[in-house]
Amino acid sequence: MRAYFHTFGCRVNQYETQALRERLGGETAESFEDADLCVVNTCTVTTEADRDALRLVRRIARRNPAARLVVTGCLASRDPQAILKEAPAALVVGNEGKDAIPAMLGCSAAPAGVTGLSNRSRAFVKIQDGCNMSCRFCVIPSIRPTLSCKPYPELEAEVRGLVERAVPEIVLCGVRLGRYLSNDDGRRVDFASALERLLSLPGDFRIRLSSLEITDVTDRLIGLMASSGGKLCPSVHSPLQSGSTGVLKQMGRWYSAEFYARRVDALKDRVPHAGLFADVMAGFPGETQAQHRESVDFISSLGFSGLHVFRYSARPGTKAARAPGHVPERDILGRARDLRGLDQRLRADFAARAVGQARTVVAELDGRTGLTEDFLSVRLSADPGRGLRAVVVEPAGAARLSA
Repeated sequence: MRAYFHTFGCRVNQYETQALRERLGGETAESFEDADLCVVNTCTVTTEADRDALRLVRRIARRNPAARLVVTGCLASRDPQAILKEAPAALVVGNEGKDAIPAMLGCSAAPAGVTGLSNRSRAFVKIQDGCNMSCRFCVIPSIRPTLSCKPYPELEAEVRGLVERAVPEIVLCGVRLGRYLSNDDGRRVDFASALERLLSLPGDFRIRLSSLEITDVTDRLIGLMASSGGKLCPSVHSPLQSGSTGVLKQMGRWYSAEFYARRVDALKDRVPHAGLFADVMAGFPGETQAQHRESVDFISSLGFSGLHVFRYSARPGTKAARAPGHVPERDILGRARDLRGLDQRLRADFAARAVGQARTVVAELDGRTGLTEDFLSVRLSADPGRGLRAVVVEPAGAARLSA
């Protein structure tokens, strides 16, 4: 069996696709037109995400009608009929049934977890799922509502296995990563405790955290990052959404811009060279031009390393979709353009600050590019091979291997 896989969306989805890939076995097809089985793992965070997923599903159904088509993920949970309209013969399985897909296809059960990540030198490990918050713009709590965490013994075994396979960087991910809570032989294991124990495992590897809410960037977590000697990557991606406290309140977020700034100050005080990234949204209903400028000024003042900019997208069933004061699309586009311009300047400043400094990289599989511990992407002067390698950052995004 030749299987084609395509993933839309977050690192949780990417991990879940890899787990399916390994459980299904067989040969991987590079093109859906050459596959006997096509698996599409969808996202539904934005209207654009829906549109992209449905476009691919439609193409597969038309160009390779003989293939078995399985569509799963968040769009499959939220709107299976939209998928069946594009591909009536598809097997549509929401997130709640994702683990049962191999059995549905007649494959025998395989051990949980992953042994790597296809076409990447790093590995993602999902440790938590679900969100029970009530942000007014977000559909995810209705799609992944149940908080669940990987039992710590399973988590440690999965990480040990990756380290034994010489995976140099392990990225822990979850929908609400900082809400991880498990136990081990009756002992409570929270997020910081799990990190502390994983960091003590022997081997030449490092751990990176995926998106983490600012309220979970605790003093204890910052202390682990500061004292790990780089084993816990000094890089934080924490959704901001808006730098205006008034807009945050309208969004249903549970912190103020001032609180966010205090946690950033605490991080920079202990880990001054940490990479700092954030999601920001343009054009939330009710956002004024003055609040947009307030957000831009706030972001500029904190010294971010980069932004992920999203235009507000009304999602069916959310409170924001029914709220008054929707911003005209032309204004949303203009505000997003402002934020993307700011992102470019922040990333250029982040790269410029690193010039002449030592960093540790994990090379991508092509051997031509690498990722530093603080999440700076660099071009490599030579293929360093697999593992963690010391480099010196040079101008124009290059990195020279240290002797």
